[in-house]
Amino acid sequence: MEIPPPPAPGQPQEPQPGQGFGWPTPPRAPGVQPGPYPGQPMNTGPWYPYPMAPQRPPVNGLAVASLVTGILCCIPPLGLILGAFALAKIKKKGQRGKGLAVAGIVLSTIGTILLVVSIVTGGLTGGWRDFKDGWNSAASGSTRSTLDLHKGDCFDVPGGKLEREVVSVRIVPCSGGHDGEVSGSFRISGGDAYPGQDAIAAQADTRCLDLEQAYAMDRWKVPAEADPYYYTPSRQSWSMGDHTVTCAFASQGSQLTGSVRNDAASLDADQLAFLKAADAVESAMAKAPDKDRVEDDLPGFKEWAGRTARAMQTQTGQLSGHAWQPGARSAVQPYIAGLKVAQKEWAKAAAATDADDFYLHSGAADAAQKQADEITARGALGLATTPPSTDGGSDGGSDGGSSGSGGDGEDGTGSGSGTGGSKSV
Repeated sequence: MEIPPPPAPGQPQEPQPGQGFGWPTPPRAPGVQPGPYPGQPMNTGPWYPYPMAPQRPPVNGLAVASLVTGILCCIPPLGLILGAFALAKIKKKGQRGKGLAVAGIVLSTIGTILLVVSIVTGGLTGGWRDFKDGWNSAASGSTRSTLDLHKGDCFDVPGGKLEREVVSVRIVPCSGGHDGEVSGSFRISGGDAYPGQDAIAAQADTRCLDLEQAYAMDRWKVPAEADPYYYTPSRQSWSMGDHTVTCAFASQGSQLTGSVRNDAASLDADQLAFLKAADAVESAMAKAPDKDRVEDDLPGFKEWAGRTARAMQTQTGQLSGHAWQPGARSAVQPYIAGLKVAQKEWAKAAAATDADDFYLHSGAADAAQKQADEITARGALGLATTPPSTDGGSDGGSDGGSSGSGGDGEDGTGSGSGTGGSKSV
């Protein structure tokens, strides 16, 4: 092969084998061997620069958040706001995600409209309570510690046996079969020293009744198998800070089906006025002395009669002063009249000189309260008209369970174990 002659002085040097074409060789210091310069590969072939492929613009994060919020419907207006901001940024910065933002806005608009309609029609209260009950029922799998039972929880106990010690229960939907339903809880009063199971049970008998009546105000709607029930702290759990009693409705035989809850939020003004009076009277009469005979505790029975008379006087005044809807007053009036007569007889029983005198006036008070008058009033007000069965029944858990506490929150957060023994902690 013929080698070309060297160029004349001052002329550019022709490229030699092993050098890149079109690229000048960078100058070298004296004594330095030829080698690759920056950007030149080690091989002997030519090097050609190529332009990099253009990158796609990123997806706007607000657009994604708008779509997710619109699908979940958790806070519908939030999806609208996020979508609007996303469209503005996409247009300004040339980002992707316009379709996601538009979809989020559409879904959030639908959710917002449904939310407004629900509020206007008054359906939000019941729906929110159902959602909250369902969330509590399905939370964290299927079991929950008895330290963390809440008002409105429906539960099954292990093996379906209530009269045993348990440390956890299975939370289930109230719409299906279940062993019990929590009506609320309260913190035991009386200091830091453990009061003993008998003292705790005495408080539970009284205060659980009040919570149950507030939770299921129309007692005639409560199934006969739904007995009052409660969980109490053990000596061991008491020392760890558990001072709470959890109250519930529970069935010792067949399971309950459907929630027993019918509280003030589900009643109209007339129903609420009537049931408040009926429940207050029932609550007063239920707190009778433990003795079976008046002769065994005449002072105790007289005190009870006085409390009953005062409760009836208060409730007859409130019923008489209530602004009833047309047609309701005439239906309720016979019930009010009977209550007034019973109040006077209970006041006389409270002043009885002996057991026979007490029996005379308490019997007259019972006769004055005619069940037929209450059924008529209930029918006119749209309440249950089938009297509850008086056969059998439980004394509300006086067999006494023990528990561990989860708190004494306003919503009834409470404790739990099972009847029939103390829980080891």
